Amino acid sequence: MKAEAPREPSLYEQLCAIDIIDPILDLWRNGKMSAGLDGKFRLHDEMNLARTWIITKTCPKRSCVKWVGIYHKYYRILPPPCKDCWKVVMAPRTIDDLMEVQKFQAELGWPAKAGLEQRDYTSGIGSYRAFWYCPFATGLEGGRVHFKRVQKALEKHFGKEKINWYLKHGEFYLKRGCTELERDFGPSDKWDLIDHSAKFNLLESVWETPNELEKEFSPLVYTNLKRWIGFAIAYAKTSGDSTVVQCIGGKALGVQSVTYHNSAHLEGDFKPSMKPFNGSMEKENGKGEEKQENLFGFESAKG
Repeated sequence: MKAEAPREPSLYEQLCAIDIIDPILDLWRNGKMSAGLDGKFRLHDEMNLARTWIITKTCPKRSCVKWVGIYHKYYRILPPPCKDCWKVVMAPRTIDDLMEVQKFQAELGWPAKAGLEQRDYTSGIGSYRAFWYCPFATGLEGGRVHFKRVQKALEKHFGKEKINWYLKHGEFYLKRGCTELERDFGPSDKWDLIDHSAKFNLLESVWETPNELEKEFSPLVYTNLKRWIGFAIAYAKTSGDSTVVQCIGGKALGVQSVTYHNSAHLEGDFKPSMKPFNGSMEKENGKGEEKQENLFGFESAKG
């Protein structure tokens, strides 16, 4: 049986494929970018005060704001340079470990960041993450070399036993690119079959490379440490992280409700301040259990 020839895309589909304006109109309307008379698109320089990551150092030659933040998010492509991005990942189990890892990242001074896992598509929401960026465009070989470099540094700081535990439980590993790209384009070991270079080159001809953060904004560091503790409190029961208690002076986590079902409180001290909507407890108490009216209007189960 002869295979059918591939369908020729319609004029509309061809125009959608080369449209570089409509996908980013909301950015323009919201004042996040400008379109110059020279035909160049420019993101406005702006610090994201809502981000919960503490960045030790940005990685040279990467333009994540443009490639992932614009090209992927708005144009839905897999930027070719993202195939050359490798990262060492650690998932600290406690707020103590997260803070210690972030402090150690700052001491090392290598391109890295640490923060909260708030993405629901990673299966790790409520946990913590630390990243070290591998030297750009060095392939899997360079990624593995940097992984060993980071592993050795962590073992020296935390001890081999602890890092081996993270390694054994899949909480310390080397990955390729961003999880957002894996979500939308499948496993990263299949990315080389995807070619979006034509659209990427078109975008590169109009989008200027935005300025990247060169040095962390120190007030945001302290704000994020506070946010991390609040996050740890919120997820303490599901994560099993009890170390956050030390960050709040040994107090109980969250707001603890007073319980009354078997407490020593006297019922007479807590009489209603208004009449019941569905009847009177005094009247009910005098009827006998078998004849009591249902205050909530539910019919009793029979049989």
